[in-house]
Amino acid sequence: MMGEFYGYYTDEISITEHETGYCRFKINYRNLEKIMDYSPFYSTEVVVGGIDFSLRYSKAFYSLTDASFDLAFGSLWDFKKTFELSLLDKQGNPIITASQRAYHYSIPLIVPNLILDSLALVNDGYFFLLCKYSGAVPEKPRQEMSLPVQLGKLLEGDEMTDLTLEVNGEAIYAHKAILGARSPYFKALLFGSMVESKLGYLRIEDTETEVFKYVLQYIYTDTIDKSPEIPSTNLAQKLLVAADRYGVEGLKMKCEEKLSKDVTLDSVLSSFALAEKYYCGKLKEACFKFATEPANLGNLMFTEEYLQFMKNYPALVAELRSRSGCSERRTQNFYAILKRQTG
Repeated sequence: MMGEFYGYYTDEISITEHETGYCRFKINYRNLEKIMDYSPFYSTEVVVGGIDFSLRYSKAFYSLTDASFDLAFGSLWDFKKTFELSLLDKQGNPIITASQRAYHYSIPLIVPNLILDSLALVNDGYFFLLCKYSGAVPEKPRQEMSLPVQLGKLLEGDEMTDLTLEVNGEAIYAHKAILGARSPYFKALLFGSMVESKLGYLRIEDTETEVFKYVLQYIYTDTIDKSPEIPSTNLAQKLLVAADRYGVEGLKMKCEEKLSKDVTLDSVLSSFALAEKYYCGKLKEACFKFATEPANLGNLMFTEEYLQFMKNYPALVAELRSRSGCSERRTQNFYAILKRQTG
């Protein structure tokens, strides 16, 4: 932008404050007078209200006896009086103010030398100009908090709570209506026909405290740690068990999806067991797909975990053999070798 102007840049006009709606210029007036050759001098470029400009100073721009300051926008623009330029006293109060005129690309602020000299606005010849932007360009509308965010705020404190959950000795405050609406388990406990209407206390001892807190987060916000994704396989396995226990189907589906994507040698057998116990068809298929790969199956069969898996889930092992094309004889050989190795 500044390349379009005739004049010089100068460090004698500096920007001391700069926020979204304003900026403040510090001017070394005495030094500007010394270097003055009747050409305009410009500050560095600044952006206010999304519009870039510079502060221009010229002693001869209007009158030899006045100092002229203006905002040089560089192009014709209808700003509709959205900018103001003010000379400030020592306390930061405006003394002289110029408002922008429509269809003009500068805001001239004429300051008689007599004022600058007599007021001694700032020690050692420094004084300040303030540029303010009134925001005629529509501001970005404030976004109302979404329902999950608002409900999450409720969970963070004890506002309007009517239920105390004692989870392994730790008190957590919640709202019966939200829990009942989101979980058939809590609906039966809190609103069943045999339940007293004034029940305001429940003890939870069958779920780890941190896991239960994640379940509550999901019940209130549909997220885990403010994220739609579950961060780890280990947490997903624990949450799947808890989600099934409390009937939070949306969370159970997220856990199953996470585990189905992250099947590894370390997780496949435990995920297989979870899929079988909690009726997770998608996860079961993902485990079969991984385990029937020849290299993966070979690595699995030489582990103690697989030996235990064979005892606990014979039907799954039989299906795994069938899908992988692994014969009974070959499986028995693997089993005999493994038994010798483990004693």
